[in-house]
Amino acid sequence: MKNRLSIFILNLLLVLLSGHLFAQDTSVYENMSLDEILNIDVVITASKQPEDLFETPLSVTIISREDIDNAGATSIMEALRLSQGLIVREITPGNFDVQIRGFDDITKNAYVSLPYNTTILVMIDNRIVYDYYSGGTLWETLPIDINDIERIEIVRGPASALYGPNAATGVINIITSHSKVKGLNIFASGKIGNANTKIANANIGYNWNNQTSLTLTGNFTVRDRFDNMYYNWWDEEYTQLEDMHMMMEIEKDPNTHEIWTYQDFSEAVSSEYNTEQSLQKRAANLFFSHEFNENTNVNLSFGGQKSESQKIGFLNFATPLSQYESQSFYIDNKFKINNFYGQWNISQGEVLGNSFNTFEFDNLDANLEYLFRYKNLSLRPGLSYKRSSYNSPVTYDEVFDLSKLNYEIKDEPRKFISYSGSMLADWKLSSKLRMIAGFRVDKFNINKHHFVNFELASTYRLNKNNLLRAVISRANRSPSFYDTFINTKMNFYYGLETETNVNPVYVPVEQYIKADRDQKYPTNSSLELSWRSKLSSKLNIDIEVFFQKSDNLLASIEYREINSEVQLNNENEVETVLSVSGSALMSFENYDYGSSQLGASFMLNYSPNSKLDCKLYGTLQKTFLNDNTEFEINTTDTKLSLNPETNILSTTAYSNLNMTLLSDELTPSLYGGFLLNYKPNNKLNLNINGYVYSKQVFEAMPIDNVISDYTGIYHRKTAKIKANSIINSKVSYNILKKTEVNISIKNMLGKHREYGFADTIGTSFLVGFQWEY
Repeated sequence: MKNRLSIFILNLLLVLLSGHLFAQDTSVYENMSLDEILNIDVVITASKQPEDLFETPLSVTIISREDIDNAGATSIMEALRLSQGLIVREITPGNFDVQIRGFDDITKNAYVSLPYNTTILVMIDNRIVYDYYSGGTLWETLPIDINDIERIEIVRGPASALYGPNAATGVINIITSHSKVKGLNIFASGKIGNANTKIANANIGYNWNNQTSLTLTGNFTVRDRFDNMYYNWWDEEYTQLEDMHMMMEIEKDPNTHEIWTYQDFSEAVSSEYNTEQSLQKRAANLFFSHEFNENTNVNLSFGGQKSESQKIGFLNFATPLSQYESQSFYIDNKFKINNFYGQWNISQGEVLGNSFNTFEFDNLDANLEYLFRYKNLSLRPGLSYKRSSYNSPVTYDEVFDLSKLNYEIKDEPRKFISYSGSMLADWKLSSKLRMIAGFRVDKFNINKHHFVNFELASTYRLNKNNLLRAVISRANRSPSFYDTFINTKMNFYYGLETETNVNPVYVPVEQYIKADRDQKYPTNSSLELSWRSKLSSKLNIDIEVFFQKSDNLLASIEYREINSEVQLNNENEVETVLSVSGSALMSFENYDYGSSQLGASFMLNYSPNSKLDCKLYGTLQKTFLNDNTEFEINTTDTKLSLNPETNILSTTAYSNLNMTLLSDELTPSLYGGFLLNYKPNNKLNLNINGYVYSKQVFEAMPIDNVISDYTGIYHRKTAKIKANSIINSKVSYNILKKTEVNISIKNMLGKHREYGFADTIGTSFLVGFQWEY
C-alpha cells in the first residue's frame, strides 16, 4: 500500500511540475522515499515554471506559511527576517527597510538615507508593486497582509533578465492564498498588545469543484510608537516636535529676507504629525480564479488600501522622520491559454506627504510570453509594455519655488513608456547538467539608451543529494520620476567664515534642482557559486558564495557660482565686505564611482523528528568602495576684477561638489537568524526565533552643514547603530481542532534602535487568536 501511495504521489508531482521536469532527471524522484516526496518544495519564481526548490539554478528561499505562523510574524516585512541574505531593519513600529545584500546602502540621498529599497523588485503574484516616483517599495501600501500569504519566494542576485528593471539585487514574490478546499473557506485571526497594537485579518471564500474559486480578504493594522521624540537636524539630538528648528535658513520673503521658522513652514505645507501613531492601514482584496481545462485558466484580482505611516523621508527640512498618507487600488489579470502566458494590471492612487511632496500615479503593465518545448529544450520569448504616469508639483515645467511654496496641483502629469523584449531558454544537456539563459532589452521613451540585462545559470547534480550551481548575471534599475523630472528652486543662506571676520558672513544662495533624462541607470553585475546538499534525511544545507559589482550609480552634483565685492584700503587689504551672493544648480548625473561586495550565505535545516524543526541561516560579507572621494569643494575657476577708481575687488568663484554619500559602513557585515519550533502534540506549539546583525553607521549631510567655513569641509550627521540581537517567541494552543489562541513576545531583549535617525523599538506583548472553517 505504501509503494502504491508513493507511485501515486510521484505521478501527482510529475503532473504538478509538468512541462518543466521533462528537463530533470526523473529517475531521481523515482528513487525517493514517500517522506522525501512529501517534503518537496515547489518554487515558481526562479524559472517561471514550477520546479523542485532543490533543482533551482538561482539562489532561492521559500518562506512558508507554516513558518510565518509558527514564528508569529505580524507583517510581511517582519516575515522576511526568516530568510538568509535579507537585511530587514525596523524604522518605526511596523515600518521596515528591506534590502537584499545591502547594495541600496552604498549611495544615499545627499540629505538623508531614504529607505525605498530601490534595487529589489517586489511582486504580488507576479504583479510588480514598485513605486516609480522616487524608486523602490512603499511597504505600507501593499494591499495584502500576512493572512493572505501562501508563501514568499525570494531570489537573491540580479534577476532583471527574468522580470525586468529594478530586480538589480533580487526579487521578492509574494504568493497569495485562495480558497483551496472544496466548499466554504473561512479564516480569521487577530492580535492585540501594548503600544496600542491592533492587527486583524480575515478572508472568506468558496471553491466550486476545485475549478472555480472566489475569495474576499480584508486586513487592518494599528501600531503606535514607543516614544514621541524626533531627531532634530539642527541640535543633532532627539527633541519634542515643537522644539524643531529648520535645518537651513530658507528665505521666506525676498524683500525683507525673512526666513522660515519650522512652525510657519510646517503650517504652510500642511505637515501634520500624529506624534503617537506609527502605522495605520486598512485594505481589502477580491480574488477569482477559474480553470477551463488543464491548459486554460484565468485569475482575476482587485483591491485597495488606505494607510498612514511615519518613516524616514525628506519632507519638512527639520527632521528626517516624516508622515505619509496613501490610498490606492489595483486590478490584475493573469491567464494561460495553452502555451501562451499573459498578465496585465492597472494601479492608481496618491501618496500625500506634505503639499509639495504629494503625487498621484497611474500605471499600466502588460506582458505576453509563449512557452515552446522541443525535446530537452524550452524557449520562452516575451514582450512587455509599461506606461507610468506621475503627477507632482516638483516635476512641472514651471519651477516649483520652495521659498514661496507655490503649490498647485495641475493636470500636468509626467509619463514614461517602456518596451521590452526577452528570451528565456532552459536546456537539459544531460541527466545531470542543466543550463538556463535569460536575455532582456528595455527601451524607455525618455532616454536615448537601450538597457540590456542577462543571466546565465547552470546546475550539475552530482547525485540525488548534492547539487552544484553557478550563475553570472547583470541587471539594472529603471528611471524614477524624481531624478528624471524634478524641477525646483529655493533661496537659502549659509554662513561663510573668513580669516579676518570672527562672525560669519551670511551668503544668500539661489539653488535650482534639475533632472537629467539621458542617464545610464544603476547596474548590478554578479557571480555566484553554490552547493545544495541533503546531508541526511533530517539535515539539509544550502551554501552560496557571491561577488557583485555596481556601476552607473547616480550622484547629486552641485555646481556653484559665488560672487563677492569687497572694499580694499590703500594697502589693498580687505576693509569691508560689500556684498556676497551665490547661485547653484544641482542635478542627478552618472558619476565615475562604484562599489563591490564579496560574501557568503548559508541556510541549515535540521528536523530530527516530527516534533522539532530547526533553521539556522546567515550572511557574512564585505562591501568595498571603488572610489574614496573626499567630499570637498572642487574649485574649477576664479575670475577677479579690480575697479581702480573705487578700489572695489569683484570676485566670481566657480566650484562643484558631489553631494551623494558613499558608505561601506551602513551595510552590516554580518546578519542572519534562527528558528526553533517544537510541537509536542497536536494542540501545543512552542517557537523561538531571532534575527541578528552587526554594527552600522548611518550618515547624512543636511545643507546647513555643507560648508562650515572657507575651507569647504563637510560636516556630516552620524548615527551609530549597535550590533543587535532581536529575539521573539510565540506559544500557541489549539483549544479546538481549528481554533487557536496564542501569546507572542517581540524584541525580548528590550529597547534598541535599528535605523539611523529613526525610532527606538521596544518590547511588544501580543495576545491573539486564529480560527479556520
